[in-house]
Amino acid sequence: MYHPKVTRISGTRLRVQHPSDVPVTLFARPDVPLEGRAVDELLRLLDSQGDLPSPARLQRVALTPDFHRGSGIPVGTVLQADGFLLPGAVGNDVGCGMRLHLTSLRREDVAPHLDRLEHRLRALFFEGGRQIAMTGRQRQALLQGGVGGLLGLPGTGGLWDGLARQDPQREQERCDHTAQLRTPWLSPPQLGALQDWIGAPDDLTYDSQIGSLGGGNHFAEVQVVHRIIDPRAAHQWGIREGLVTVMIHSGSLGVGHWAGQLAARTARDAWPAGLPRPRSGVFPVMQDAAPDALRAVQSALQMAANFAAVNRLWLGQMTRAGLEEACGETDFPLLYDAAHNFIWPEDGRWIHRKGAAPARGFAQMQDTPFAYTGEPVLVPGSMGASSFILAGRGNPEALWSASHGAGRQQARGDAMRGSQAEFSAFLEAFRVVTPLDWRRARPDIREWKRTELMQEAPFAYKGVGPVVETLREAGLAEPVAELRPLLTVKG
Repeated sequence: MYHPKVTRISGTRLRVQHPSDVPVTLFARPDVPLEGRAVDELLRLLDSQGDLPSPARLQRVALTPDFHRGSGIPVGTVLQADGFLLPGAVGNDVGCGMRLHLTSLRREDVAPHLDRLEHRLRALFFEGGRQIAMTGRQRQALLQGGVGGLLGLPGTGGLWDGLARQDPQREQERCDHTAQLRTPWLSPPQLGALQDWIGAPDDLTYDSQIGSLGGGNHFAEVQVVHRIIDPRAAHQWGIREGLVTVMIHSGSLGVGHWAGQLAARTARDAWPAGLPRPRSGVFPVMQDAAPDALRAVQSALQMAANFAAVNRLWLGQMTRAGLEEACGETDFPLLYDAAHNFIWPEDGRWIHRKGAAPARGFAQMQDTPFAYTGEPVLVPGSMGASSFILAGRGNPEALWSASHGAGRQQARGDAMRGSQAEFSAFLEAFRVVTPLDWRRARPDIREWKRTELMQEAPFAYKGVGPVVETLREAGLAEPVAELRPLLTVKG
C-alpha cells in the first residue's frame, strides 16, 4: 500500500506527485513500505519553494531507498537547484559523512584480543586518552582547508605521531572535495562563539570536540571483509576477504550547529522584502539577489564540512592507536572519505544532499583513483549488522546519489519503548564500546545507558539488504564487498 501521492513507474522507481512540474523520483523496492509522513513533509517543503523569484528554480528531486522523516526535511532527499542555495536542506550536522580505512590485519589477528581492544578504545574515545593538542593557527587551518589544510602542519606528540605515518597524497586523493574546501575567512562578528574554540594562534590546547563521535547513529567500527561481491573493483581497491577495516561515521558537532544556525539566520535576513515567506520556514539564499549572503553561507557550511572531515581523520587515528596497542602494528591506508550532508556545486547548479551519499560514475571520477570503478559508496547497516561498500554508477535521475545507510523505521522515542528483552539479548551477543563499562557500572547507571542506547537498536532500522539491492537494481551503485562488525564504538 503506497501513499496516495506516489505512483510506481517501474520496479524500483516511483513518482511523487505534487502541483509543481519539478520531477521527483523515489527509488524503492515493491516490498519496502513507504513512510507517508515523510512524503507529506517533503511535499510541504516543495510547495513552499514553488514561487521563487526568477531565475531561481528547483529543477529535480531524488529520494534514496533509505528515505525517512528527519529534522527539517526528510533524510535521503537530494535537490538540484539553479540560482539559489537552501541551507536548511542539509540541517545542522553539516558535512556529516563516512570514512573507511583498510588495515594489514586479518580477523585472526584481532579476534583473540577484543577484550584489550575494547579497553583501549574506551580509554582513547571516552577517558581522555586521545591527546590531540592543537594551536589556534592549526584550528584555523583546518577550518579553511580541511584535511589538506591540516596535513602539512607539524604537531606535538600524542596522535600526531600516528598521523605523520599516513601518506598525505593518498589522504587527499581519496577524499571527496568536501573534505578539503578552500574557504574564505568570516568576519569576527560572524564567527561568534567559534572564535573561542579557535583560541589564540600559538596557544597549544586540547578541546572536547576534535576526536568526538557525537551521538545518534554515529560510530567507529572495527569490521572484517566477509564477502567479495565484485572481484575486479575489490582488487583495485585492495579489499580481500578476512581483511580488517575501520569505518567511521561522524559529523561536525558544535561547529556544524554554529554553521547551520548562521546559515539559516543569514538566509532569513537576506530574504527579499515583499516576497511571501516560505511556509516551511526553510529560507533559500538567492545567488543573484543576495551575493554577500550567499558567500557568507558558503563559508560557514564549508568550515563545518572541513571540520567534520578532519574530525573523522582523527577518529580514524584513535581507532588505529587502539588496534596497534591491542593487536600489533598495522598499515592504515584510506579507501575513501565523503560527506553525505552538504551542498555540492555541479555544472553551475547546486546539489543538496541530506543523508545521501554521492555516487558518481566513471566519467565524473576521471583524474581520481576511481576512474575505472566509480566512486566508493559506504552504506552501513544498523548496529551489529553488515555494512556494504559499493561503487557509484552516476545515475543522473538519482542526481548521482545513493543511500547513506539502512534508514530508520522507528523514531528514537518509539525505539526506546521497544522490547527490553530483545535488546538485552543483542547486547549480550554483540560488543558495543560506550563511555560506560557494563561490567563495572552501578545497576541504575547501567540501566540508564542501556535505555539511551536503545534509540539505535537494530529493530529501529530497516534491513540494509533490501536497500543495497535497490541501489543495484536501480543502477545507482554496484555492491563490491560486505563487511561484518567485530566491535562498535558508540558515544
